[in-house]
Amino acid sequence: MKRFFAAGLAVCLLALGPGVASAGIGADVGVYFPVGGRRVIERVTGYASFTVGQLAQELRVEEKSGRLVMELTVTNDGDTPFAIEHRNGQEYEFVVLDKKGRAIYRWSEGMAFTQALKTSTIAPRSTVVYKAEIKRADYKKIRDDAVLVTAFLTDTPYTLSASVPETGDDERGAAIHGAIRIGNGYPHW
Repeated sequence: MKRFFAAGLAVCLLALGPGVASAGIGADVGVYFPVGGRRVIERVTGYASFTVGQLAQELRVEEKSGRLVMELTVTNDGDTPFAIEHRNGQEYEFVVLDKKGRAIYRWSEGMAFTQALKTSTIAPRSTVVYKAEIKRADYKKIRDDAVLVTAFLTDTPYTLSASVPETGDDERGAAIHGAIRIGNGYPHW
């Protein structure tokens, strides 16, 4: 199968001022011209990001070898430490939602966290990465219903959501396939 890509449509919304959020919208569009046989549709990565004040967050969702890999990257762009007061030992959460908005997977389900107050701190000009993975056998059970991944730092008001990568077969021939990335421009990978 030959693939010709037309990348474009990067619209960036930016609000200036102290403590004001910035976000952007971009899209990749691929045009697929099959030579013969089946065409496999695959959106490799779901992506979302935003910045509020000195804190920037990015969410990446990828399907790798039948597993769902979720990664929340939090960067302190400021010159001072960023501290978060947690009600317990849980610092972050990943939730997979179906098309009706129901949670069909929760990373923390079945886990035990300390019940003591905790402070997590991100040093100035530093990045912390939180990861979760759904194993192949477990993901296979929810894959057809999984639509959206939501991630957040606990005890903060900010939530990111990115679509779950799609895969499948299509026998219709040439098609235009695209993915929308919501964030502050293209990701840094």
